[in-house]
Amino acid sequence: MIMDRVIKILKEQMILCTRLNEIFGELSEALKNGRSGADVTTSVQAIEPLMSDLSKSDLKVQEFLKSVNVDNLKNFIESQNESIEKNVANNLLIKVSGLQDRLRHQITNVARLLINSKTFIEYNVNVLTRTVASNIYGPPGNEARNQFNRRMFDANI
Repeated sequence: MIMDRVIKILKEQMILCTRLNEIFGELSEALKNGRSGADVTTSVQAIEPLMSDLSKSDLKVQEFLKSVNVDNLKNFIESQNESIEKNVANNLLIKVSGLQDRLRHQITNVARLLINSKTFIEYNVNVLTRTVASNIYGPPGNEARNQFNRRMFDANI
């Protein structure tokens, strides 16, 4: 009966992690291909409730581990007698661990893509506004000034 509870929690986490991996993959593609902001927004809106559900599932795991006085699920599963449920739980644990590692990698990848997108946007805004870099190697008081005195939002583009 206890193993059934573990299996149920692991199945829940496997489903959530699988879906999150799919959505993060879509988000990554949207950021790489420069598709519309709507694609990014849709992906982010789909991620938020799933991450909340995954957090709740993790709380269930922590409560369960506290109730059986064990540090982690792997130790709990290994301590059980040989049975079909033990094998199922062990296989699920391996799959969930792999999905979580993949999810961590995808989150890192999306974070990098977002930073690159921000840098790209800043570069384009600087080009549009014809921003001139300061002359840091010239004599004091001889800084280059924006020769066009034009601001980004002064005119409709």
